[in-house]
Amino acid sequence: MEKINITIGSDGAVNLQLAGFEGGKCMEVTKVLETLLGNEIIERTLTSEYYLAEEIKQEENVSGS
Repeated sequence: MEKINITIGSDGAVNLQLAGFEGGKCMEVTKVLETLLGNEIIERTLTSEYYLAEEIKQEENVSGS
């Protein structure tokens, strides 16, 4: 299940935590939110889910060769 957790700190800093999004889909989902919030990204930490789809794609390319 895909989830987005948005936390706004007392200093106004916004923290987005996504779960259940494989590969770059998380970047597509957050793009709209980032634009609405001013596109000031201070830090981006990618989880293992981000790399999961890329690993599968690379395995398919190696197997298909």
